[in-house]
Amino acid sequence: MENSIRYDVSLGMRLLRAIPVVAFYFGLALLIFFFLPDRARAIPLKSIAVLGLIGMWRYVWLLTHCVRAAVYEYLVYPKLQFRASQLSDSEKYPSRLFFLIPTFKEKPNVTRSMFNSVLNETVRIPSEVTVFVNSGSESEDQLFRQVHQSHPASDQVKLQFVRQTSGKRQGMADCLYALSELSMDDSDIVALMDGDTVLGKGVLEKCLPLFGLRPNLDAVTTDNISVTEGNWLYRKWYTLRFSMRHRYMKSLSLSGQLQVLTGRFSLFRAKECVKPEFIASLENDRIKHWLHGEIKFVTGDDKSTWYTLLKKGSEMLYVPDAIIYCMEDSGPTPVRMSIQKMHRWFGNMLRNNGRAISLGMGSQKTFVWWCHVDQRLSMFTSLLGPVSALWASIWLSPYYLLVYAILVLLVRTMYILILTLEGHRLSLVDIPMLLYTQWIGSIVKIYTLFHLHQQRWNSHRTNMDGSNEREPVLDYLIPKMEMILCYAGLLTFVISVVGSK
Repeated sequence: MENSIRYDVSLGMRLLRAIPVVAFYFGLALLIFFFLPDRARAIPLKSIAVLGLIGMWRYVWLLTHCVRAAVYEYLVYPKLQFRASQLSDSEKYPSRLFFLIPTFKEKPNVTRSMFNSVLNETVRIPSEVTVFVNSGSESEDQLFRQVHQSHPASDQVKLQFVRQTSGKRQGMADCLYALSELSMDDSDIVALMDGDTVLGKGVLEKCLPLFGLRPNLDAVTTDNISVTEGNWLYRKWYTLRFSMRHRYMKSLSLSGQLQVLTGRFSLFRAKECVKPEFIASLENDRIKHWLHGEIKFVTGDDKSTWYTLLKKGSEMLYVPDAIIYCMEDSGPTPVRMSIQKMHRWFGNMLRNNGRAISLGMGSQKTFVWWCHVDQRLSMFTSLLGPVSALWASIWLSPYYLLVYAILVLLVRTMYILILTLEGHRLSLVDIPMLLYTQWIGSIVKIYTLFHLHQQRWNSHRTNMDGSNEREPVLDYLIPKMEMILCYAGLLTFVISVVGSK
């Protein structure tokens, strides 16, 4: 995977390559500071003291995640893998492993890479493997047959075809209905994965034994590496996103639960997957909204399956050294594509966030529950800094903007350096990409919060949400008014804290 830019060099080499980047941004911060006039250094900071306290809270929260991630990766997880390695093969691996692979109008070369990786990995384990192909056309089925027949492992893997006629969710549910007709053993495992995902070497050998080791474990998911075609800045942005995800997932896994079981690739106990409630979560998941009524989920199947397990208090783990590769394309408009991606991701998150908070701490760990609450808070706290700096520079002194720039350069550089220790390869554009992710991401989150009914696939996938139909006037205007009031409240808070002349 030559387009992947994580885990491709050692820690020492990553730190060596980080030196000029860190020196550039620290030097820029010092340059701004030294050229500030004396009156700029004398500006009163008491007007933004409250914002400083909020910032400290956010940095402490970040440090908490960093410490938890390190504890999990270097202390807890190695012990799990060591204990799992001591199991016999009959205990390590399920008697049967089922792959459910929905795909629709995928590029043929991507499908070949994906399915070859599945066949390559199944050779490495002793389990009986069946692949349910859930495609949208006979030509796609034929491509699977061709790859299967030409692979040395064709005799070890069975193929079953279930036609996808009403979207990905219904297609996956149809596959599970077919699977439910079989008698499931406690050790049987189901892999739900996307048609644009390539499995990394040894991913099954690292994940499957954990189910044998921990009888209460119901699902695991893995690290994602982006392999992105097209615009190089889009590739950098995607890679940075996954680096941040890597740390966050390790931190959550320390509590034995997660906030998503990514649809890219996750493994489940088969007996949970064939339960009516689990299948219904794919087929007919929805929430009630005060304005739009019932919102049926179109995207976010991975959030639906996760929530079904979360309700019953299932144990879920992240496997940090098991890697899958996500095949992406920036398209002709990378900025627009990134915003569309964030809109879909944040929409899936926010449509499930409220009901996860409502569950309380009966079925989920306290830390995980608070992370759901923090998801609601962070979209606003991320904007407090830039909005306050702009307000203070307009009404108090323009030098507040320069002081804030120094703070941003120092803090964000330290943050990126932490990601470098965790596997990210530092780049000069990472700071702008991080600010774009945090600030523009917060704006997209706030927009999505008031437009939860809008759901749309990206890229080659068809739009199945009926969004081309005209909305009623009130359905269109009320979310916009809510959003305006939200920003007005944010600005009012900033004005009350920062003040004006």
